[in-house]
Amino acid sequence: MKGRRLNNSATEFINPKMQRRIVPRRRAWSAFTIVELVIVIVVIAVLAAVVVVAYNGVTSGAREAALKSDLKNASSQLELHLFRNNSLPADASGLPKSEGTVYAYTSAGKTFCLEASHAALSGKIFHVTEKGDVVSGACPPPTTMQAFTGVHCSALPVYTGSNPSAIRSLTDSRGGTTRTYEIAKLADHKCWMLNNLKLGNTANSITLTPSDSDVGSNFTLPPFTTVKWTEENIPLTYGPVPGDTGSGTTNYGYLYNFSAATAGETTTSLNTGNAQYSICPANWRLPTGGASSSDFGQLDVALGGTGAFSESGANIARWQSAGPFRATFAGYRYYDFDQQASEGYLWSASSDPSYSFGSAFHANFSSSYVHPGDSLSERGTGFGVRCLLK
Repeated sequence: MKGRRLNNSATEFINPKMQRRIVPRRRAWSAFTIVELVIVIVVIAVLAAVVVVAYNGVTSGAREAALKSDLKNASSQLELHLFRNNSLPADASGLPKSEGTVYAYTSAGKTFCLEASHAALSGKIFHVTEKGDVVSGACPPPTTMQAFTGVHCSALPVYTGSNPSAIRSLTDSRGGTTRTYEIAKLADHKCWMLNNLKLGNTANSITLTPSDSDVGSNFTLPPFTTVKWTEENIPLTYGPVPGDTGSGTTNYGYLYNFSAATAGETTTSLNTGNAQYSICPANWRLPTGGASSSDFGQLDVALGGTGAFSESGANIARWQSAGPFRATFAGYRYYDFDQQASEGYLWSASSDPSYSFGSAFHANFSSSYVHPGDSLSERGTGFGVRCLLK
């Protein structure tokens, strides 16, 4: 087609015949719609989520494998420590572990439970015991007195006397007889036995070892005696207490002279101060006495008393059978079983010669007064034993 250029543009011509401007079509460019963009973004997000989930799965699996490996290595070291020292370490501070692994450790005698967790594995816990198998989940709750530790005590609510769910039942099978004791954390935030100790029998002596008892070496607890005059330097055990029904306020426990309660102390080996050992289960001990700062004194203060002798105040009711201490009036053994059903007596670990040579402190309580561990008596007397968690 012939035509005349109107301007410098190569796209516009004038047809001489038609005298009309012809404009060629411009080339069209395609574009994404909003819907298409949204779809693309969603697809990218899904792919990213899949990648993240897959990555987290890989890292979580690696961390779980590390926890299991840590527990295997740590249990081997614990067993080696037990073999070399005949005891387990007090804590987990020296045990091998990977970065980020957190341990929770409890031990009693020759048994232990070690938990491992990681902050990035929310709620995921593994544990191993002296049996050597790594198991998913937290350490099982203890069922024996010996396996109960401060870690378990700290997790308990305070027992006020009206919240029985705070009480735990634990067993003690020393001497071949399984006894069940109730324990609880009291107002002083320490865990106490709520029953008097019942360790002993009529026929045989019982050998206590460091693995099951609060003793430094094997100690022989003799069978029950019927002698009326008690000896302060020979361990003696008395029982059963007349009228003991084995339950409630007449679950009296057995009575022991101070030498038996302290696993063999005599006036020569301990004239004053606190006994180092006792016939309590492993991880438990005799409470101290003699002052408001003692274990018995601190408990009395926490129960609303002064830590010293009292004939009035709310603390007296809190020592009774209906209160948090769950006292039983088992009386005592001197020439015979005395003061039953009206008074309770419990040995402390504390000895003092000021009353008479070889005397020791004990807690004494009735329905009208409390001596929270500040009363002295001859060490040959037979009193009950309540153990306190170490």
